[in-house]
This record gives sequence, C-alpha cells and structure tokens, in this order.
Amino acid sequence: MITKTKAIVLRNTNYGESSIISKMYTREFGVRTYILQSIRKGKSAIKPSMIQPLSLVDLDIYEKPNSSINRIKELKNNPLLMDIQDSVPKKTVALFLLELLNQCIVDEQYEEELFDFIAAQIIFLEREPLNALFPIHFMLKLTFFLGVEPQGEFSVDTPYLSLEEGVFVEQSGVSTVSRETSELISLLSNNSNWPMVIVNPAARKESLNQLIKYYQYHITKNKKMKSVEILSELLRMFYQYNHHMHF
Repeated sequence: MITKTKAIVLRNTNYGESSIISKMYTREFGVRTYILQSIRKGKSAIKPSMIQPLSLVDLDIYEKPNSSINRIKELKNNPLLMDIQDSVPKKTVALFLLELLNQCIVDEQYEEELFDFIAAQIIFLEREPLNALFPIHFMLKLTFFLGVEPQGEFSVDTPYLSLEEGVFVEQSGVSTVSRETSELISLLSNNSNWPMVIVNPAARKESLNQLIKYYQYHITKNKKMKSVEILSELLRMFYQYNHHMHF
C-alpha cells in the first residue's frame, strides 16, 4: 500500500555498493528506516543530495507496519534547505540538532505536534538570520514536547534550577545551577521575543552546557554531545565577525 507522509532525515548509512539506508522521523509513523537502492550509482530518481541529514521531505512510501525496512516510491524536498547547506555556522547548528534528535527520539514516538515543532524550527533556521541562542531555545522548547519541561520559574523564592528534579528550587544543591544561569534559562523559556535577548558568549555557553546536563538527567541518560564544543567555538568566532547579530 502506498502512503504519503512528511519526514525529517536523521541519519544515512551506505549499504552495499550502491544503496543507502536512511533513518527518518515521519509525521504519521514515527521513526522509520528506508532503503534507497542504486541511489549512489545515479540510477535512481532520488539523489543523495536530496536526503542530506535534517532535510525535510515529502514521501510516497510502501508502508508495511511490521517491516523493519521499507521502500520509498517518490521523494521531494519541501522546502529545499539551501542556506543551511551553504552556511558553515548554520550547518554546525544543524549537526548539533541532529545529534540531539538522534538521542531523544525513539522509534515509537510519532506525535504530530512534535514533528511539526521540529519541522518549523528547521525552517526557522533555514530562513532567518542565525542567532546563537537558537540551540538553547530549541532545547528548552523540545523539553515541553518530550514531557520533561522544567517546572516553575526563576524568582526571589526559587532562584535555582535543579537539574535532577527538573524544577526551580529555594536552595542550591549538588544538581542546581547558578542564579545567573537559572534566571537566563527561565527568561528564554518564557520569552517569545527570545531572538532579541542579548547574552554574552560565556553565559550562553554555560546555559547550553547546563541544558545538556539536564537532558542527560531526564532523556539521554548521560550520553555525551560530541558536537557541543565545536558549536560553541564556531558561534563564538562567528560572533566576532558579525556584530549586528544578537549573540
């Protein structure tokens, strides 16, 4: 049976001499694995450039619910992510998002609201000027869809975010973060105008590192993020040459 769906490409693996096995997060079926035969020999209408990781695609698929690997009849990019591919800073952010999503999204997870959120954020990254707070904003909003959103907010009475408990608390402890970082995380969690928030690079890096620890407590089970140091350094360097951007 041929079925239509939208998908986000998460990971590709070469298979045999000419094929690719692609792991995708689909809107209707959650994570699915597809084999694209002869794609690396130019004998397929689908080209390797069309399934770059994080690509947004429309699919016509042969869906077999009990099959571990399915086939794609037709694939179209929608939209084509030109700026992410051409911009080194945006591509670095995209690699960070991919690493995070591959750690967070499980096979059975197919909430359409989660898919729509991720797709909208990818399009935002493609179309808007790069803002170094974007990875933090993405991580904070993603916690809501994953059911682990920090509870409460920064205040005089609750000035510390407990990473382990996932709540703002009265006193500092082993797993709490500083007042300054707790305040920034709370601000960015509840500010729809987050691109206009000006944060120095050191505070931004600390907030990103603490959020990664938060994810390790609640979602990724202590998995390390290999791309975070590259991301932090590249965005710091990018800031030095782009003073008009909000970093």
